[in-house]
Amino acid sequence: MDYGGRTLHFALYEGVDGNLTKQPIWVESDTGDVVDSAVFKRNIDICERFNIVIVEPLVGDGNESVIRMAVKAGSSEFDVYGGYQYYSIVLGSEGSLFDLGNKDRFPYFDFEREYWGTDYIMNMSPDEQRIFWASGDLALRFIGGMYVSYVNAAILANHYPDLNLYDVVDEGGWTLDYVRDITSTVYIDKNANGSRDGNDQYGFSVELADPIDGMAAGCMINFSERNDVGEIHVTLENERTYTFWEKFGDLTWRSEGMIPNAGNQSILSFNEGNIFVTCNKLCMSGIYLREMEDDFLILPLPKLDENQPHYNTRIHDSCTLYGVPVTASDPEFVSAVLEALAAESFKTVSPAYYEIALKVKFARDSDSGRMIELVRQNVSSDFAALWSHRISDINHFFRQNYGNDAIASQIQRGLRPWDKGIEKLVAALMKLNV
Repeated sequence: MDYGGRTLHFALYEGVDGNLTKQPIWVESDTGDVVDSAVFKRNIDICERFNIVIVEPLVGDGNESVIRMAVKAGSSEFDVYGGYQYYSIVLGSEGSLFDLGNKDRFPYFDFEREYWGTDYIMNMSPDEQRIFWASGDLALRFIGGMYVSYVNAAILANHYPDLNLYDVVDEGGWTLDYVRDITSTVYIDKNANGSRDGNDQYGFSVELADPIDGMAAGCMINFSERNDVGEIHVTLENERTYTFWEKFGDLTWRSEGMIPNAGNQSILSFNEGNIFVTCNKLCMSGIYLREMEDDFLILPLPKLDENQPHYNTRIHDSCTLYGVPVTASDPEFVSAVLEALAAESFKTVSPAYYEIALKVKFARDSDSGRMIELVRQNVSSDFAALWSHRISDINHFFRQNYGNDAIASQIQRGLRPWDKGIEKLVAALMKLNV
């Protein structure tokens, strides 16, 4: 294909935790950084192959309004929008974006390929056919947004010198109960002031925000599921949810090993060597732990119990979603180039980020790389969690109830409005003809 020097324009919502939205799309030069080099070369190859120019994207912290205004004005300025999943996903329900599953408009998209997050994409769809957003290897936030466990190797050696946690993981024993047991007895009053404060050593810490969502997913807790006829319903009211919450409370607010009032500073306390185990996003290793003095291990999220069939994770809600505004002038062109960019990202950019940057440069040993592979094998998502911004913030349920020993009444109170929100959203999506 030869597009005669045509330009490709992105509008991007950068979001949190570094330059992870713009970087996989466009870098100004080959800086020598492994990811920058891979992106720069990929773009040169794609531009030469299709005879196009990728223009430096418009980047902001809330560019949904840019797309809404462009659509309202009938402007074809932007070919692709890369949005922040939690906030931007609502554009798909407003008629602002094309249905990417329409083969007449987008003949080259193949979301079954390995470079797309197939399950993730399909779980955003009301009927697993209408597709308003895509993500996968074209988004560093897709890979870097996976939740993992971080373990301070120095504290491990001091308190459990004969313990090999990689063996524990391999044997299926890395569970909430196990983490509670090894973290509840490592408290040290480092400043010897007789009080528990942020300068002491603690066994466990978790930010009182999105990592709690991740830990629920680690125990295979889904907010919603589809029944045999494809209807979507909230599924939080079950014994597994209540068992998770009981065990999570034992690990956190009821444990002597939990740092008090950690707020959202857990990763910083871990970096300072004050935390034995914490859970957070994989990308944090490259952002906050580059200069960490102590070595650390990267492990999967803990399972609910040893009967859980596999370790599990989810992707942070800042994941970059790619959509095409309904005013884009040539959807066929977009599908050809985005498909090629995603395929080449799988071959070159993801290995640079995942294999080199994460598994070698920022992970401290080869086994951590093997653990990351294990984490990536099982990434879950569900409709209600992904569309949470339109469903009474259901995705925030666990973080909002932190410290609450009894959540059954809160779940029961939310079931009707949550299901009603899903019903209205699905109806709105099914009415769209884009």
